[in-house]
Amino acid sequence: MKLVGFPLERDNGSMDYCCSSSIQVEYGDDDLVDFVGTSYDERMLVTYKGQNVFKLNARELFEFINAHEDDPSEYTDYEYVFPSQIVTLWDADSQYDYLGGEQKPVWAQVGVGTESYLRAINAIHDRKI
Repeated sequence: MKLVGFPLERDNGSMDYCCSSSIQVEYGDDDLVDFVGTSYDERMLVTYKGQNVFKLNARELFEFINAHEDDPSEYTDYEYVFPSQIVTLWDADSQYDYLGGEQKPVWAQVGVGTESYLRAINAIHDRKI
C-alpha cells in the first residue's frame, strides 16, 4: 500500500488500516490477505464491473452485484456477503453519500474476501457454504 501512496496508519492485530482508515486489510492465520474492505475516500476510486461503488445508491449496487451471483438474494441494507463472488456490503445509510450530499443511502464499506474469509463468516453465522 505504501508504494501506491497509502502507508500503514495503524494496525490492530490481524488488521491494517491505510488511507485515513478507508482501506482495511485483514490477514488470515497464514498471514496472507484474507479480506480488503474499502470506504469512500476522494483519493481513490473503487469500482465493481466499471461502476463506482460509492456513487450508486445502496439498492442499485446490491442489485447490480446480485445480478452476477449464482443464486440471487433479496435486498438487505445492513450487511451482506455475496457468496459466489465473496463481495461484502456493510451498513447502507445516507450519511455515507459523500458524492451526492447525503441524499441517498450508500454502503459504508464494500469489500472482497477469500474462500477462507467466507468460511469464517459462514462459521460465525452458522451457515453452510
